[in-house]
Amino acid sequence: MVSTPPSQAAPATALQFFSDSLSLSAGAFPVASGERIVGPMRRGLKIAVLLDGLQSLALDNRPALTIEGPAVLIAANEGEHVQQRTGIVGGSLRCAIMQLELDFVEQEFAVPMRRLFALAGPGGAGAWVRPAGAVLRGLARQMAECPVAESLRPIYLGGKALELTAHALDELLGAPGQRARRLPERTREQVHLVRDMLLASMHAPPSLAELARASGLNPTKLTSAFRSEFGSSVFGYLQEQRLQHAHALIAGGEASVAEAAFRVGYTPAHFSGLFRRRFGLPPSALR
Repeated sequence: MVSTPPSQAAPATALQFFSDSLSLSAGAFPVASGERIVGPMRRGLKIAVLLDGLQSLALDNRPALTIEGPAVLIAANEGEHVQQRTGIVGGSLRCAIMQLELDFVEQEFAVPMRRLFALAGPGGAGAWVRPAGAVLRGLARQMAECPVAESLRPIYLGGKALELTAHALDELLGAPGQRARRLPERTREQVHLVRDMLLASMHAPPSLAELARASGLNPTKLTSAFRSEFGSSVFGYLQEQRLQHAHALIAGGEASVAEAAFRVGYTPAHFSGLFRRRFGLPPSALR
């Protein structure tokens, strides 16, 4: 099956292989600022390389992940979960996306899926975002541009999809020290408590000392463990979540710029500067 929507700025292709065990889409896909797509998360393994564009992904009620190209997203799911994708900036997303059935991955790639779910923690679903290196960018670009005759696209794209999937999984599961960086379960519980405290009090967050006391970790250990778990400093993470939440409020028409700023703990002037630096446009542009 090949489809090329005529309205897109660049051709996009959709294909299915191996009795629908592997499906892929590649090309440029239009997205509107603030556009939200909510639905069930497919069971299996999803690998997406975003070359250009900016969007967020949230699983269930977890904090959203920001995906800014060039980046690779790896998501694994073995249960019933809901995902929400939100376009942060209007325009197009140029990407290559693979969706694989769990049995297919374990058989064809010999990848122990249990390792992915162990990384994900409780719930049986997880998502990881990493910068896309030169190899992944090159493969995704070749898939998006697909420089072969239409009759040869299935062969060309099928081979590239398998190659890209192998490289992405190797980067996540085969990276030296990946398993060593996983925190002890008790420490994970402590930093997740801190994360939950931050999200519950965006407008007036606790100090680092207060967070440390509540979690039972000293400030130095908390800072290190939080960065290891969430890939950001405590207050760098808070700022990102504040801006993401404010973006959703403004884009969805739920609050004015000033109201959104106050609701996430900023003065309007300070908020506007942070917002522009983060998203590349003033918050008023979303209205």
